[in-house]
Amino acid sequence: MLSALFHNIISPYKTLLFNALAKDLGGDLHVCYFAETSVLRDWRVEEEKIEYPYVVLNRTKRWEEVPVWKLSLQVLRYAMQSPAKRFIIGEYATLPYWFAWFYGILSGKDIVAILESQEADRKRVFWKEWIKRLFFSKCSHVIVAGEKHKDYVKKLGVSENRIIVMGGVGGVDHTVYDPYREKYHTLDRCRELCAQLGIPVRRYFIYVGRFSPEKNLCMLLRAYAKASCEEYGWGMLMVGAGPQEDELRAYVAEQQLTHVIFSGFIQQDRLPLYYLASKVFILPSLSEPWGLVTDEALALGLPVIVSERCGCVPDIVQHGINGFVFSPEDERAIVRCLQDAMLHADLEKMGKASLAISRQYSPEESARRISDGLRREIS
Repeated sequence: MLSALFHNIISPYKTLLFNALAKDLGGDLHVCYFAETSVLRDWRVEEEKIEYPYVVLNRTKRWEEVPVWKLSLQVLRYAMQSPAKRFIIGEYATLPYWFAWFYGILSGKDIVAILESQEADRKRVFWKEWIKRLFFSKCSHVIVAGEKHKDYVKKLGVSENRIIVMGGVGGVDHTVYDPYREKYHTLDRCRELCAQLGIPVRRYFIYVGRFSPEKNLCMLLRAYAKASCEEYGWGMLMVGAGPQEDELRAYVAEQQLTHVIFSGFIQQDRLPLYYLASKVFILPSLSEPWGLVTDEALALGLPVIVSERCGCVPDIVQHGINGFVFSPEDERAIVRCLQDAMLHADLEKMGKASLAISRQYSPEESARRISDGLRREIS
């Protein structure tokens, strides 16, 4: 059955997933992108890596910059012209997706939804939850990222046999990450890597992502200072950019934290170098639908310290096995996790556990789960 998938932008990790899914569906997948890029994402667009038919509705503007009414009409026009028998709707939060959903229902398409949010993402409002129930009630299947997402969609009235757990939000390409890990796995090579990146040789925690309030980075840096990380010979790599950067830099200067390093935004092809220059990855978010950066850290064999609010817990983060899980509202809990990582944990053992878990999650595995689920009869 030919499927048309509606998605906002071209993103590297989704390209991997969609490539694998297109193969599993025998080539019967067309993707409708609303635009090339997003205001919030500065990824390099690599269309040469796309292995499936696709269309980009807006080439000159980022998707948030296109008026909603205009984008909705563009999506409706595409939907009306598409020969697909199945519509896969990438989300439900903005009006253009609803136009595809509504036309799909009117024209008798098989409607499949993707849900990558989970209940703890934000405070839930009754009337919005009712609307989501309506949206999902017309879908034959709902594809979700992990166990938290599955629990959430069940609360929205979706029966177990209609849910497909894909295991993540795209996964990472192990054929790219493995050579990096194999090259820099020794202490001497790690020192060479630090010199290449222009940072002092030191044991580092690493954060990768946007510098924005929901990431809880102010508390992370306070906990870093209170845990006496620099006195124990550790530092912190802050990889990314965002609206809070000036505030974070000001705090670091005020507290005289001399081993907190801001790298700026790093493209995906160089990100592995920063992970491998580090010892432990940390994601302290107050809200995080999944946390793909955690997949990246695991693929490179890093132990992780991850907020319990992140959607990837407990699927790929297991407390005491490959890292630590904490409440992001408890500063003392973050301090304890940092100190446990520095002073007590067997980081090598945890890193091996991360790598083993990562092997179970890949774009190919996620695609297989989706295609198998779509072929499953609904009783």
